[in-house]
Amino acid sequence: MAPFIPEAKLLEIKDAASIADVIGQYIRLNQRGRYLVGLCPFHAEKTPSFTVYPERNIFHCFGCGAGGNVFTFLMQHLRLTFPEAVAELAQKYGIPLQWKKEISPAQGQLSRQRQTFYEVNELAAKFFESKLAHLQQGESARQYLARRGLPESVAKAYRVGYAPDDWRLLVRALSDQRGNLEAALQLGLIAERTSGGHYDRFRGRVMFPIFDMQGRVIAFGGRVIGEGEPKYLNSPESQLYSKGRNLYGLYQAREAIRKQNIVILVEGYMDLLALRARGVEPVVATLGTALTREQVRLLKGYTSRVMLVFDADTAGLKAMQRSLPHFAGERLSARVLVLPAGEDPDSYAAKYGVEVFTSPWEQGQPLFAFILDQATLGLGDALEAKLAAFESLKPYFQGEVDSVERNLWLQMAAKRLGVPESALEASLKTYRQAALPTIVVRQQEEALNLEKRFIKLLLTYPEVLARFDLEEYLDQFVHPEMQTIAQYIHSCYQQVGYLDHSLLIMQIEEENICRRICSLALAAEEYQLENLESELADYTRSFQKIQLKREHQNLKEKMEHSYKTGKGGDYLALQAQLQDLRQRLKKLESTH
Repeated sequence: MAPFIPEAKLLEIKDAASIADVIGQYIRLNQRGRYLVGLCPFHAEKTPSFTVYPERNIFHCFGCGAGGNVFTFLMQHLRLTFPEAVAELAQKYGIPLQWKKEISPAQGQLSRQRQTFYEVNELAAKFFESKLAHLQQGESARQYLARRGLPESVAKAYRVGYAPDDWRLLVRALSDQRGNLEAALQLGLIAERTSGGHYDRFRGRVMFPIFDMQGRVIAFGGRVIGEGEPKYLNSPESQLYSKGRNLYGLYQAREAIRKQNIVILVEGYMDLLALRARGVEPVVATLGTALTREQVRLLKGYTSRVMLVFDADTAGLKAMQRSLPHFAGERLSARVLVLPAGEDPDSYAAKYGVEVFTSPWEQGQPLFAFILDQATLGLGDALEAKLAAFESLKPYFQGEVDSVERNLWLQMAAKRLGVPESALEASLKTYRQAALPTIVVRQQEEALNLEKRFIKLLLTYPEVLARFDLEEYLDQFVHPEMQTIAQYIHSCYQQVGYLDHSLLIMQIEEENICRRICSLALAAEEYQLENLESELADYTRSFQKIQLKREHQNLKEKMEHSYKTGKGGDYLALQAQLQDLRQRLKKLESTH
């Protein structure tokens, strides 16, 4: 279990360790006004974009997006764990450091439970590793891995283990080591017997630990090696683990991904390990679910290029098609490497080698081009077929797509279908998807821009937090990421009575949130305020206006439904409510 470090001790070390001095030992920094700039150590560049802000004890690279405080810099640059980075600085600045084995009650029930979960998962991982290495108990699993071409070195790098086909081995091992069985139950490692007691949930399976970005075990996947169902059994979601927010192998591959500026995304544990066993390093895998926006955003923090290599079956092809809106929305380039029918990365590598995976970008197909190919497969000249093909493409044009990219897609579709671009554009304008109408999209964009400016105000002038209650604003945020940042800011302020940027970053586990905070805090355009009270009043009105606009749109939709169906309430009463909303909105907009 990673040792617990009291927050007061972290603040003491952070205050003693000048971020400019620490980073200056590794990078040549030059003064630029209030900032220090230099060449980023995390990506190749010729023009300095790596920025250190000593006043706030944070850094941010405007090129690759890396950001954090003095601890995270050492973790990323020297490949240290968090405790190792803390110990390194404590030793350097002569600060005594005593590790605590358990979290004190003052840290709260949630923190204690999370730490217990980490401890139990680590005990389980070591148990599974020991059983794989056991001469008799692990023999069948070792033979299975050998048949799949997985060398011992790769298995150890990913801490692959084995859960023997026994009902109580893990339960006994956890009990012997005083592991928390209630935590193991919540983590899905064990299950309750109807007659009382517990039994092992994973049995007769090769075990694949899933790690967070600090190298801590947060979940497991188990693959049966004999007869039995399900083929794969996975940990349930918990305080530590969400399958839509994590990726298998990212912790081990992160440096290779940064160095090569590409990630190969596959579907399964063995697909990843098969490529890794043959020397392909920048590989990660999804976790038994469709690719999510959060996972794409996670990858965006490490690379600007994603190569999708899913199974060449119907499910795999559809999964790649469904991922386009996520990549388009995050402005992240994605290509597809289509394998022969019936193949997956594991079987393909075993038959043909991995040459195609060593330089996949050049051999891949842009994601929209792949989708266009699938939509127009065997198209012919039939009018109905062309109409159906474009109908299937329309949803892809409705999301958060860059205007230039969207026009390029339209050109490709027009050329393939033999139809003028203007005709396709006209068809898209009349397209009514069951998703968000354009006005709602505009309202969301307006809200996001407001929330970004508001967060930047808080980060630039944290003294405003003493003049109003941020908690009253939290429910008014529309954009989840901005709301999360606001919640962290509020929590940090409530905890210490002021906003400490470095402490704020220290309390956040999501790397993408840390990077966004650093980016907003070090944005090029600084606020120049003469009257903070007036600025806060303007934001209050702006939040109120956006809320009223959302209510206005919802009421209009309710009226339209009521008018068409004769249901949903008194139409005249709804009209009166709408008029009242318009008056309130008009009054707000006329207020300066």
